Amino acid sequence: MTKIICKIFILLLLAGFSSLANAQEIEEPDYKQIHQAISNHRSPNYYPTLMRRYVECDTMLTLEQYRNLYYGYSLQEDFVPYKSHNPKLLEARRRFTASKGDSSLAPEMIRIAQASLDDNPFDIPAINIIAASYLQIGDTVQYRIWDIKQKGLLDAILSTGDGAEPSSAFHVIDIEHEYEVLNRLGLQIERDSLVNDNIEYLKVRENAEGEKGFYFNFGACRNVYRKKYE
Repeated sequence: MTKIICKIFILLLLAGFSSLANAQEIEEPDYKQIHQAISNHRSPNYYPTLMRRYVECDTMLTLEQYRNLYYGYSLQEDFVPYKSHNPKLLEARRRFTASKGDSSLAPEMIRIAQASLDDNPFDIPAINIIAASYLQIGDTVQYRIWDIKQKGLLDAILSTGDGAEPSSAFHVIDIEHEYEVLNRLGLQIERDSLVNDNIEYLKVRENAEGEKGFYFNFGACRNVYRKKYE
C-alpha cells in the first residue's frame, strides 16, 4: 500500500494545486466545516461562486475549493443520491470506444456529454469524454482545460484517504466515481463487495504494484438518501 500512497501524492503534486504548497495532509471531509465554508456569501468558497467558476472551467481552482465543490454538492437541495446513469452518455461512450477515437464523432460526443453535465455537474465520465474528444480534434487548449477539471475532482477524492482500511477509505458522493478513481490509478476492478451500509471494497485485478483492493466510503450519498426517501 506504500507504493499507492506515494502514487496518490505524486498525482496530487502533478495537478499543481497551490494548496499543496502547504503540504496539505490527507484528511476525510468534514461536512460541518464544508457547510460553513460554502454558506458564507462573503467567502470565496461560497457555493454559488465556486459552482460558477467550476462551470466556466476556471483552471485556478485549488484543491481545497475542489473539495468544497465536490463534497458540498451532497449538501445542496438538488443533489440526487444514487442517480441513474445517463443512457445517452453510456451509448456515446460505447460508440467512442468502439470507434477508437474517431475524430468525426467528437462534436456529437461533446454535445451529449455537455448535456449530461447540465444535469449532473460532477459526471466524471462525461468530462473525460469531452477532454478526449477535444484531443481527438487537435484542440489541445480545450483538452487541457477539461483534463484539469477531471483531475481536480479525482484529486479531491484522493485527498480524503488511502483506501487501505475502512477507516481511511476514499470518500465519494457517487458510486460511479469509485471506478474512475481506479482508472486514474491505472487499476481494473475484479469484483466489489459491501462492508457495511457506507463502505464498499473493490478488489482489483493483478497489477505491477501488487495492490489487492481499496475501500470507498459513500456515506454522504447514503445519508442523503435516508433523509429524503426513508
